[in-house]
Amino acid sequence: MSKAEMSTDSRQHLLAILDVARSLESTVRELARAADAPQAAPVHPPRATATAPAAGTTMDLTDSQRRICERVINVFETGRVEGDYGAISIYHDGPGGIRQITYGRSQTTEYGNLPELVRMYVDALGVLSSALRPYLGKVGRPEFPLVDDSTFKDLLRRAGDDDPVMRDTQDVFFDRRYFQPALRWARENGFAFALSMLVIYDSFIHSGSILGFLRNRFPERPPARGGDEKTWISQYVHVRHEWLTNHPNPDVRPSNYRTRDLAREIAAGNWDLAILPVMANGTPVHDVPREAMALMRMASAATDGGGDASFGGGEVGEWSELEPPAYVAALALTFGETPAQLADRILNHPNITLATAHSSGVNDDATARRNIIDTAAGQPARRSSYGTAPGGTVRLDPNMLRGLLALADQYSFHVSELCGGSHSATSRHYRGVTADFNILNGQHVSAAHPDQAAFRARCQNLGATEVLGPGNTGHATHIHAAWPIPH
Repeated sequence: MSKAEMSTDSRQHLLAILDVARSLESTVRELARAADAPQAAPVHPPRATATAPAAGTTMDLTDSQRRICERVINVFETGRVEGDYGAISIYHDGPGGIRQITYGRSQTTEYGNLPELVRMYVDALGVLSSALRPYLGKVGRPEFPLVDDSTFKDLLRRAGDDDPVMRDTQDVFFDRRYFQPALRWARENGFAFALSMLVIYDSFIHSGSILGFLRNRFPERPPARGGDEKTWISQYVHVRHEWLTNHPNPDVRPSNYRTRDLAREIAAGNWDLAILPVMANGTPVHDVPREAMALMRMASAATDGGGDASFGGGEVGEWSELEPPAYVAALALTFGETPAQLADRILNHPNITLATAHSSGVNDDATARRNIIDTAAGQPARRSSYGTAPGGTVRLDPNMLRGLLALADQYSFHVSELCGGSHSATSRHYRGVTADFNILNGQHVSAAHPDQAAFRARCQNLGATEVLGPGNTGHATHIHAAWPIPH
C-alpha cells in the first residue's frame, strides 16, 4: 500500500505508536548510555543465592514477579507471552475422557469453569454477549456437548480476539478462579518465594489444585509444618514431572515441558524470579513494561493487521535493520541484563560450547570463546586480522547473545565463530551480530541433520534476520544466524 493509500485507521495506529515511543524515549536514552558505557567485569554471586525467608514470612509478590508468573503460564497454555484470549484447543480430558473445549488466555475447560467465564462475559454486555446468551444453559453440561459446535467456537474466538470486554473479563476470571486460590494456598502453607508461587500457580491452572496423591509420593512437609520450602517445591515438581511423563492419557504426556522448565529454574536457583528471561517452552519471558507490550500490540496492528507481537512469538511486519521501528529499539533495551551478564551466562551454560580455534588453523585471540570471555569482562570482542578480516574490536550485540541463551534452552550446540575468523568482506560477523554453529545436538551440521531446519526457524523466531545453512552456498556444514545491525 502506498502512503497516499494508507487508511485513516493505519495512520492513527502509527501515530499512537509514535506517542508511546516518545514516552519511552528518555528511558531508552539512559539505557542506551548505560549499555555503551565501559563495564567493569561482573561480580556475580552464585545463582542459588536466594536466602530462606524469615520465620513467619508470607508470600508477598512484587508486581514484576507476578507479571513473570502470569506470563510464563500464558506461554505454557497458549504459546504467547500476553496469552491468546481467543485460543481454543480440543483435548480428550473431559469427564470419562471425552473431548472438550479449552479456551482463553490461560485455558479454562468446557466441563470445568468455562460456564462461569461465559456467564461473566454475557453479564458484562460485550459485543457478542447476545449471541452467546443462548448457550448459557448448555455450556458445561455433558448432554449438550459443544466441542463440535462451530458457531459456539467461532463466537468464543471472535470475542477473545476482537472484544476488549472479553479480554478484561478473562483477566478478572483467571485471577479470581486460579491465581488468588493459588496465592491463598501458598500463604496458608507457609511458602514465600516467587518461584514457589509459579510452581503452585501452574499446578492450579493445569491440574486444578496441588494434587494430594502427588504430595503423598514425597516426604518433605510444607514450610508451615516445619518443612523446607525449596526441598518441598523441588520434590513436588519432580513427582509431578514423573506423573505427567507417564500419564495414562497420551494427550497429557507432552505437557511435561512445564515441569521440565520449572525444574530448570529450580536448578538455576531462580527463587526470586530475578534471572531473566525465564524460558517457557522455548519462549523467553521478560518483565517487559506493560507500556512496551501495548506498543508492540499497536505496532502489530499497524503493520500487518494482527498477530501477537510479544517477544519470542508472532510477527510485527517487515522492516529494515537500517531503520528499525521505534518499538524495536525501545524493547531491545528493556530486558535488563547487560552484555557482560549475558556473556557470563553463556560461558557457564551446559548446552553451549565455544570454539577455541579457527577452522583455518590461525591462532589468535578472536576465537568464539575468547570473544565471550572478553564480553563477560566488560570489554569489546576482538576480530581476526587475516584474510578479509578487518582486525580491531567490536562489542557483541546483546540481542544475539540473548538469542544464544534462548536457543540453548532447546538445543545443545557448538559455536564455531562470532566476530572472529575470516568471512566475506561485508559479513555481519564483523559487526558483532552473528554466530556460526557447526555442531547441533551432538551431530555435525549437514543437510541430513534432523534438527537443522527447526533450529534455523527458531533463530528467525528469536530475531535473526539472516539465517543460512545447508542448501545455501558456502553453508553446507554450518548454520549462520545474524541479527540486525544496531545503530
